[in-house]
Amino acid sequence: MHHSKKCRKILEMRDKGNLDRISSLSDELLAYVLSYLPTLSAVQTSILSSRWRHLFTLTRNLSFNDREYFGTASLAQCEERKLSFERFVYGVLALHRTSPIHKFSLIRTLKYDCSHFLVWITAAVLKEVEHLHLHIGNHPNALPSCILNCQTLTVLKIYTYGYDLSVPGVVCLPNLRTLDLRYIRFLDGDSVKRFFVGCTQLKELEFHFCQFTTDHVRVSATKLRKLNIFYCSGDVVVDAPTLANLLYVCKDFTSVDVTNLGSLLSVELWPLRSSMPPQVQVLRDIIRGAVNVRELILNHNAAQLLTVIGDNPTPIYSKLERLLLGDCCRDTWKYLTAWLANSPQLETVVFREGLIEIDDTEDELHSDVALPPFLSNVKTIQVLGFEGHKLELLLLRYLLENAGVLQKLILFKRRTMEMKHELQVSRKLLLLPRASTYCTIELK
Repeated sequence: MHHSKKCRKILEMRDKGNLDRISSLSDELLAYVLSYLPTLSAVQTSILSSRWRHLFTLTRNLSFNDREYFGTASLAQCEERKLSFERFVYGVLALHRTSPIHKFSLIRTLKYDCSHFLVWITAAVLKEVEHLHLHIGNHPNALPSCILNCQTLTVLKIYTYGYDLSVPGVVCLPNLRTLDLRYIRFLDGDSVKRFFVGCTQLKELEFHFCQFTTDHVRVSATKLRKLNIFYCSGDVVVDAPTLANLLYVCKDFTSVDVTNLGSLLSVELWPLRSSMPPQVQVLRDIIRGAVNVRELILNHNAAQLLTVIGDNPTPIYSKLERLLLGDCCRDTWKYLTAWLANSPQLETVVFREGLIEIDDTEDELHSDVALPPFLSNVKTIQVLGFEGHKLELLLLRYLLENAGVLQKLILFKRRTMEMKHELQVSRKLLLLPRASTYCTIELK
């Protein structure tokens, strides 16, 4: 193969490792790459050469984290360098030339004057920020009005440490799609109402460790599709006619009333305990009301609560396709058969913590297992944490004898299972009778 002189020269430079490919990139592309670095690291590249001196001013993401800035400095040194960090933020904002910006992130671990906080946030809003992430230990009780009226904001995340939140005046966030609030106390229902009235396009909402300390807290969002609630306290009513996904990790003293359960397509419930009557009522309403759900995920406590929902007939879940359960007790298994029989579209069942909670001797448990037959269209059953106990084999036999169209039974063994025991269990699995002629059993 013959090469021109220019091609040979390029190949020679490449072979010698002298070809500077980065310098051949445009300023816009280099600034795009720098946008994925913390702002401190992006600024540090300015010492590379005269060309790199001002590239950080073209980035679309600004991220300020005083923990990264201070590094391993002691608390006394941090106090001394706090002024340096403030000057750093002001300097970057003064030199930055790109607008609009995609993301502005501020993570503060030390106490600063609130006036600095307001100036920095205002600067981000003036740059038409789209994603705003504030992780702050101290802040004024009222959010800056510039945040509450930012026309370009699409994602807002506010992490605090248990401070009270009030919303003065009118809120206008016409493009906000995602809202994530953590460690915030809502002192009055009017602030909550004003806030969400101004979020007309909100589609994803998360509450983490928030407190609703007043009655009649109502969250109304007509276009909300996803709601995640983690370890909150207090009572709240959620009015979301288009809500499709609900994740509820709840305490004993939390009550969430979702008024539009019929629109839910995915529900995941994680109660911390199973003995409190208020939780039984809340979870019962959610489980019985979400009749159009396609995926249902219940942890151990939620699965146990199925046994105390009541003697009313189990609703028919005509669209349920996936059912994921924590470890089940004996009473839960008796109730589970109704779920399998009343879910004609159910194709996948996953036992994420084993088939059954084994806390008694196996002989005692054997006498309690008397489950009625059922008809099911389940095609795949997965069992995580499989140990190969006699009771587990008995339950597997029960499932295989009733699941007439089952295609796969996949068992994920525990790491502690010994090889000898695994071989014994494998032989027993092969001898289990099956209603489906197409069913295969895998032990992984």
